[in-house]
Amino acid sequence: MTEPKSIDSTRIALRALVDEYALASDTADIERFGSLFTPDAEFVMSTPGSTESVTLRGREQVKYGPSGNQMFERTFHAVHNHIVDVDVDGDRATGLTYCTARHLLRKADDSLEVILAPIQYHDEYGLTDEGWKFSRRELEWTWIERLPAEPPAPWW
Repeated sequence: MTEPKSIDSTRIALRALVDEYALASDTADIERFGSLFTPDAEFVMSTPGSTESVTLRGREQVKYGPSGNQMFERTFHAVHNHIVDVDVDGDRATGLTYCTARHLLRKADDSLEVILAPIQYHDEYGLTDEGWKFSRRELEWTWIERLPAEPPAPWW
């Protein structure tokens, strides 16, 4: 009866990892971001609309993965579906994570625009002495929506 509990605790730990990733990305905490990956991890990403990808290898490169977000006033990554498959040995897992990323952009005319991007992450995880970490994460853009935005103001 301990096996289901182990798989359940693994699923909870992996969900916490993907949530932590979103927070580290939104707070631009590069050390925290890098710490979520194994020392030899790969992070594969591209710019929206591009067929060419860039692979960052190792924590020292991976930690700069969200540096492109510096062009935005704020980002907001909301994690949704998280499906994982845990290896029988229990030290490897794979997963698919759905995320909606919102990027607030101040344009040249000082107006605000939100760029909404549904994202899928194709994940591989490894169990380390520090707990579960990403051993490989690949970001897949699904589409982009651009909408006018306004700063917070009373709405009632």
